[in-house]
Formats: sequence, structure tokens, C-alpha cells
Amino acid sequence: MFSLLVVGMSILASFLFLVAALWIKSLNLSKSFYWRLFVIGLGCFLVVLTSCGHPFYASSPDLRFIGVTKSGPYRDPAKFRAQVPYRKTQLQVDQATGAKLEKHSFITKYHDPAQLPSTLILVQTRDDRSWGRSRESGINRRLEDFLDMISRQRLDPKDISLGLLTSSAAAVERYTPLLLNNDIPIASIQIVFAPNANFAVGPEGLKELANLRNTLTTETLKGEDHVVWVEPDISVMPEGLFNRFYEISKAPLSDFDVANVSDEEERGLLPLGIATVMCKQTKYSDLARNAWSGPSRAELKHAQESYRQDPKSLKSWPIPMSHLIEKTSNNALVRLDGVGETVLYIRAELIRKGLRWPQGGKTDPDGFCSSASQLGWGCYGLGGSWETRHSEA
Repeated sequence: MFSLLVVGMSILASFLFLVAALWIKSLNLSKSFYWRLFVIGLGCFLVVLTSCGHPFYASSPDLRFIGVTKSGPYRDPAKFRAQVPYRKTQLQVDQATGAKLEKHSFITKYHDPAQLPSTLILVQTRDDRSWGRSRESGINRRLEDFLDMISRQRLDPKDISLGLLTSSAAAVERYTPLLLNNDIPIASIQIVFAPNANFAVGPEGLKELANLRNTLTTETLKGEDHVVWVEPDISVMPEGLFNRFYEISKAPLSDFDVANVSDEEERGLLPLGIATVMCKQTKYSDLARNAWSGPSRAELKHAQESYRQDPKSLKSWPIPMSHLIEKTSNNALVRLDGVGETVLYIRAELIRKGLRWPQGGKTDPDGFCSSASQLGWGCYGLGGSWETRHSEA
């Protein structure tokens, strides 16, 4: 269809140019003027033609896979696109995960069996409303905005995989042609469709959310080294954030200034297994209020209950991340005892050793770092000006 459109536009432009040339000739102007006019007209024609161009070509689907490529929103001139030859995106639907789940796997042209992705990005949504709302435009965000935000990290698409859970059949129906019909700079995308998922508010809802997160992680994690959890309504991530996560995960902690510990304490720090970053929203200067250093919520509750008997039962109060990173450099880290889940880096090795999203008596931020420490790994936050932004609604 796109090729026919280009051909039609070319024929129309040629006809209009010929008519204009014949009309000008009737004016009996000089030959040099004709040549100048011809060159200008030809240049305009080429500009119009190339502006409509797109490096993808239509192809028909086969019986086993569904694939077709058309022009779309992803015209990012990243160097990787030009280096990878065309191959249609493949889709395979797998219902073997159970009656309550259905997995849709999209394999793009960037997938290389000899070089599997090292990073798995995870995001969980209820439906299209989960992506949030843009404060600037007042328009609801969509999956396209999320993918664009990820592409701005400028990573090699061969190195990235995406796992997305949704409970909306309408969302799956809309995402499918989007992922099939566009050049998405990700090696593979797996959509886990959980139609019976419960996103209710309250203790039972939190338990169900933890179960869904664990299901998404289990269903999508393969041989990756890094996992990055991103809330769907995160609207801004600084360029280089993923590379910063890679850097701090590979280098020893001694290479960084851990701002909130003494030199003596620094020698006993656990290696980095989980990391997070400051998150802001217009109404809140510190949206990652669940990221802190100090006693857990359970310890706080116990201290409040026993305060009258023992006023010194709590040695210190928890310090939020917004205070911990004050006057720190971009190369600094802060040690954390609890993390939120706005944007969260997790070493995949921890998940393979049994780390799970906590549920039951412990809240997510309390339990995640506690579970990681039992496996011999610590939680840290990025210092300095590293920060993400949360959408308004």
C-alpha cells in the first residue's frame, strides 16, 4: 500500500511539473531561465518524494507467523536501524502458560540468536489508562510514549527485551498491530495477558499485585543479566540512566562515593543488587517516598507501640531519599533500606536465586531490600541530579 502511494504521488507530481513547464514555455522566456526553473523544480520534486520515504516495505503474512511492516511513528534515525537488514516482526501466541494467562511473543528484526538480550524491561498495566496523562498536553499517554522513552536511552536494540503484563483484551488488540507494523527498537516483546487479574486497592490488592509482578518476571526472564522495572506512568527518564545502572552494577562499590555511610561502614557494605533513582511529580518533590535509609515500617510501628515504656526504643528515624542525596555528586550512591518501585534496577542473578516481589506481612519497599540482604546483596540509590518524572494522573 505504501509503495503504491509513493508511485501515485510521483506520477501526480510529474504531471503537475509538466503542465507548469508547458505554460511557462508559452511565455517565450530565455533558455537559461528554463534550465534554472527545471533544476529548482526537480529539487522540489526530490524533496517531496524523499520526505515521504520510509525504509520499510510491505510483506504478506505467512501461516505460522503474522507479520507486516508499514510506516509508523518510529523514525528515530538511530544508527542501529540502518545497520540491521529488514525482517518482518513475528508473533507467536502461547497458551501453555495456563488457562488464566496467554503470552504473545513478538520477535523483531533485531533479535539475534547468537547475541541474546542482556536487559529485560518490565512494566505492568491494568489497561491503556495505566500509562498516565501528560500534564503539558493534557493527552493520555500510551504504549507508544513508553516505547519512545525507552528508545531515548539509545541502547542497541539487540540488547533489549520487554515484558508487559496487562489485564485488558482491548489493550492487547491495539498493541498487536502497533508492534507488528512498526520498527520497534527492541529485540523481543512479550505481552502476558492476564484477563482475571485483580488490581483492587487494599491488602488483598497489594498481595495480588505482588503475585502478578512475580508472574510477569517468571514468564519473561530468560538469560538476561539485568532487569529494569518501570512503572507505566513514568513519563521522563534521563538519557544514560540505563548505562548508569550497568556501570554501578559492574564496578566495585569502592569506585563510588556512598554518601550516607562512614569509611568504617563502607568496608562492610553489601554489593549492589538493587538500585533506584529519585522520582518527582509536580505535586510531590519526592515521589519515591518509599525509598529510604533507616528502620523499616515494622520497626517504626513497634517503636510507636513501645515508646511509652522505652523512649529510646528507636535509635533513628528513616531518612527519605530526597534528603539522602542532598549535596551529592552524580557519581555518588546512597545506601538504602527500602526502595519504591517507580524505576528499579535488579540484578537478574538475585531473581534466579529466589528474590520475589514480597507479599503478606511486609510491604514492597520493606521486603524487597530485606530479601535481597538475605541473599547477600544491598540496595542503593543514585545520587546527584539523576531523577525521573512521574505523569500527573
